[in-house]
Amino acid sequence: MPTTENFNSGGRTIQAELFEPSETPNGGVIVITYGTHGMIEPWGSGIRAYAYALSQKGFVAIIPDYFVSTSTKPGLKALQEISIHRDSWQETIADAVTHAKTLPSVHASRVGLLGFSLGGHICLRLREIAKVLVEFFAPELDGLGSTTKLTLQAQIHHGLADELVSFHPNAENINNILQKEGAISELFSYPGANHGFVGNDLVNTDARKVSMDRTISFFEKYL
Repeated sequence: MPTTENFNSGGRTIQAELFEPSETPNGGVIVITYGTHGMIEPWGSGIRAYAYALSQKGFVAIIPDYFVSTSTKPGLKALQEISIHRDSWQETIADAVTHAKTLPSVHASRVGLLGFSLGGHICLRLREIAKVLVEFFAPELDGLGSTTKLTLQAQIHHGLADELVSFHPNAENINNILQKEGAISELFSYPGANHGFVGNDLVNTDARKVSMDRTISFFEKYL
């Protein structure tokens, strides 16, 4: 079960869900960043499933409630406020990473980022502070911000039937940007899968399972 971890950002106390390793820690920490729906179901249980699975592999996983930094409610309001609050949210996730590095059993050089949709976009804009980054169905929006040449292992997951954040050009552009910066980037497409891989149909169910297996293995290999 997760515990509550607090850290400071922008003069506010931000709560995060902390999943500690079930057995011997391996030194890695992964900051998980939700999308515009926050931890509302069914998103919350899916995101927590990643945190739990990573903790079973020896990682520390932490899910910061970054919307608190701007008093933003998940859902439509968050979607409408991206252009207003993105920089503040990005700063809060950066502060979460800084705090995560101080946690017991964490090696400061072994930071991973895992982001979903808007959270994936924010993680991409913070790519310079991570060793390993995995993003799901993230929008490119107005760009990923500037960075120096990267030493980064990255993985991208995106459904080809995503009507909210289309695969073309978002996933392809992001992959090209990362590779041009020197990152080693893998792009996985999922035919018929929608945004969030939501649904009980075979296509989305399979996309959720396969992408999760790939993600956990990726962090195990590179972080």
